[in-house]
Amino acid sequence: MIGYMCKYAPIEILAGFDLDASLIAPNEYNLGFAESYIYPSICSYTKAVLQHSLQTKAYAAVLFTDCCDAMKRVADVLARQPDPKLYTINLPRQTNRSGRAMYTKALTHFVSELEKEQGRAFDIKKFLAACASTVMAEDGMEYIAILGARVSPSLLNECRSLCKLPVRDLTCASQTRHFKNAPNTVNLAVLMEWYADSLMTQTPCLRMADTVARKALLADPALKGIVYHTIKFCDFYNFEYAAMDQVLPILKIETDYTTAGAGQRRTRLEAFFETQSTQKPTASKHDINRSCKAYYAGIDIGSTSTDAVILNSDGQVLAGIVVPTGAKSMGAANLALDAALCQAGLERVDITNMVTTGYGRKAVEFRSTDITEISCHAKGVSHLFPEARTIIDIGGQDSKVIRLDSDGNVVDFSMNDKCAAGTGRFLELIASTLNIPIEQMSELGLHWTEEVTISSMCAVFAESEVISLIAQNKETCDIVRGINLSIASRVAGLAARVHAEGPFVMTGGVAKNKGILLALGQKLGQPILVDTQPQTCGAFGAALFARANSVGNCNSLFDM
Repeated sequence: MIGYMCKYAPIEILAGFDLDASLIAPNEYNLGFAESYIYPSICSYTKAVLQHSLQTKAYAAVLFTDCCDAMKRVADVLARQPDPKLYTINLPRQTNRSGRAMYTKALTHFVSELEKEQGRAFDIKKFLAACASTVMAEDGMEYIAILGARVSPSLLNECRSLCKLPVRDLTCASQTRHFKNAPNTVNLAVLMEWYADSLMTQTPCLRMADTVARKALLADPALKGIVYHTIKFCDFYNFEYAAMDQVLPILKIETDYTTAGAGQRRTRLEAFFETQSTQKPTASKHDINRSCKAYYAGIDIGSTSTDAVILNSDGQVLAGIVVPTGAKSMGAANLALDAALCQAGLERVDITNMVTTGYGRKAVEFRSTDITEISCHAKGVSHLFPEARTIIDIGGQDSKVIRLDSDGNVVDFSMNDKCAAGTGRFLELIASTLNIPIEQMSELGLHWTEEVTISSMCAVFAESEVISLIAQNKETCDIVRGINLSIASRVAGLAARVHAEGPFVMTGGVAKNKGILLALGQKLGQPILVDTQPQTCGAFGAALFARANSVGNCNSLFDM
């Protein structure tokens, strides 16, 4: 097996020698092994390729196209190893006639080298058959595109399983090629010229000199949304993303080719594809069957707390419960549901439909369905505050800003899901450092005398700054005020990404912190609206979805 990494890689030539090729798609637990060979701050994908190639021994050879400096460094390391064997193809940056002529020469040389190595002639029929079997995209169909840096098969498959529209991989490692009609000849020079031309006229990699065709993609009327993928320690595609006019729904996903963060990534993808759905369930008072008693439950399983809400068929809230999540999502869901049923004077057999949300939503075996917290918070907030246009949700382990349209549908969202800074966990850490109850921080942040700056956005470094301020004998209320401003600045940055506008509504347990509400209002230029029960907004939205999805149904969920 020969591994390759680039959509310009001439893998069809390998087929002409009966050599199998496979896209190198590592999914490592961590990259510590690779970092013993190469410096840690290099692109995570190239580290993963190096580690996968050396540890698994899966490839007899690796085919490199020298598409970037990081890939060249990996090739340098592999060249010093006894195996796998290394093939390197020089890839021109120009896609014009000169660049194609250079690549034709490189491909012809590659064929010649393989003939010497394999001891047999290049089989043109098998080469052309491999070209003819290439997967082709269906033109004219609406689709979602994955752009940016090479996407792993696991992420691509995840997108395709979650999205109702076809998903096209248009990244720099796309396996969807577009070969023109092959010339009817056995002349190798003519065939390699055709082959080079076909490879070089693909949607260009961002490292090509001419990337006009990339911009033309955005004008395709069939394109309905973009998942933009970047790789940790590779800023190249971040620049393109930052410069893109977001005329289409865009979700930015960064991975490091390890198994870390799979849950958060799936939540973001599910929420993004939910916003693309053309079948948004909406509750209607006229659709509910009034001839029977029906009750609907929503459970929001977060990292810190699990919340449950029960509604009747009229949409009235009969119960709202918040319990600690603890170590088991399923146990917390059972506890919250039973407590809510007790509060409402009901039993499990009375529940007609149940929707779960939050990070633990899929762990609840007795759910009817699950919906991401992005959609559920939007549903709950738009019901409570129809005028709301932006939701700020600060939970135990992440922060979210969700922009809504006038109908309460999600237009865009951004999440801070890679760092604890600005979350409930962060506030608990700071409260512990200051040796005060977490509840006391709400009031202390309102009574400062000196503006104290907490410059770091990292939870660990921010804690160190707080310790330094304590050593300088700064007042606790001033330090808390600095923390509140730091969180407000971080949220304002998330809000700017989605072009947020008021009215703003805040949800989550942190919404009870008066000091943070004040700081946020100052940063965003207007007061922040808060419901009397901000922690249960996600569960409330889930219950509304349960009610909307059970039109006319009075059967018990727990009898099924």
